[in-house]
Amino acid sequence: MPRYNRENVDRKTNKPNPAVTEGLQPDILLNRALQTRRDDDVIRTKKRTLYDIDYAIKWYIDNEIQPQITDNETVIPIPVIFANGEKWDNVRRLGYLRDEKGMLQSPAIMLKRTSAVERDNMRTLDVNRMPAQNFLTARQKYNARNRYEDELFPTPSNQPAESQTIYVVDIPKYMTIEYEMMLWCDFTTQLNDVVDQVLPYGRYLWGNEGNRFATSIGSISFETINTSGEDRLVRATIPLTVQGTLLSQQEARVETLKTMYSVKKVVYDTVLDLDANAFESTAIPYALQNASQLIFSGTPIQVNMPGSGGGSSTIDVVVMSYLTNLTDQITTYSNSTTVTTTALAATNPVTNLSATVNEFDIYINGQYTDKVAYTWTPSNIATQTIIFDTSTLGYSITSDDLIVINGRWA
Repeated sequence: MPRYNRENVDRKTNKPNPAVTEGLQPDILLNRALQTRRDDDVIRTKKRTLYDIDYAIKWYIDNEIQPQITDNETVIPIPVIFANGEKWDNVRRLGYLRDEKGMLQSPAIMLKRTSAVERDNMRTLDVNRMPAQNFLTARQKYNARNRYEDELFPTPSNQPAESQTIYVVDIPKYMTIEYEMMLWCDFTTQLNDVVDQVLPYGRYLWGNEGNRFATSIGSISFETINTSGEDRLVRATIPLTVQGTLLSQQEARVETLKTMYSVKKVVYDTVLDLDANAFESTAIPYALQNASQLIFSGTPIQVNMPGSGGGSSTIDVVVMSYLTNLTDQITTYSNSTTVTTTALAATNPVTNLSATVNEFDIYINGQYTDKVAYTWTPSNIATQTIIFDTSTLGYSITSDDLIVINGRWA
């Protein structure tokens, strides 16, 4: 795979050297559109090194486990030492550790990192590979392009389109790190007590603050050291397996944290031309029914309807719910030409007026009644009174008639 070879790019003309330096393809051009300055922000580049994991494990032993023994009715905390090469060599040769004055160190705990290897299961999933778009992102809405406005004293200005600052971080390396923890005590009972203190923590995450790692305890080995002329020592070796992650500040001389701005999007409105006015009938136009799923998902559409004066209306979730919410109301008999109902007509969310008479259908004993056979002006503040024209209707209203009004009620 070709690499970003900055040495082959002319800084004045941004013209690459035609010589092929690696692979079968020319070096990739330096795309300045993908470069955003970071000298004006205060975001720190995240990193996690082997030292961070070593420190987290030692900190956890010192501050959480806090191993200790009891000697002559005195509680003695056990010091934890991270082994360097010289100390570890002395321990391997002699079996114990002495201080600068030659005094035998007991009790004591020594830690040593023995190996670090990439996890096989992550390698199979290609997690540690760095192809294009394989990174973690964090978004920050406030930035220089999208400043907050003062709500009490707004400053008139041409506000740019909403933008977010995006920080791009490389995928960390998933590692398995092995440690050996050696424990020295003067007596077996003390050593047993220390091991009992450590064992319950094999089910927890070891670390400090943001550096916490799954740690398991392996098979513990015990041995007794009897040296001529020296005190007897008992020792236990506890293997620790830590599942950690590593991330450098720079990889291949490229910083692992980059910044960019969110891409502006072009959104196209959906416009429908309806054959009938949706607010002048209880029937919903077929084209609007097909777009109902899009509307109820949160995407409003524009519609052109006859009788709207050449303008368009916005149909969103509220308006679509108004159009589709058809309910029945049973009227009360007043006389041979008049019925009433206390139900109130719904308010049209577009016009803020009450629903018109065309948005209701009247059924007498289950039979649809034409609107020329009655007079009614729906209201959202008063009782509804419907007066029938018996000459057009062909019969009079009786108290036994069931008159139902289906439409857009509040």
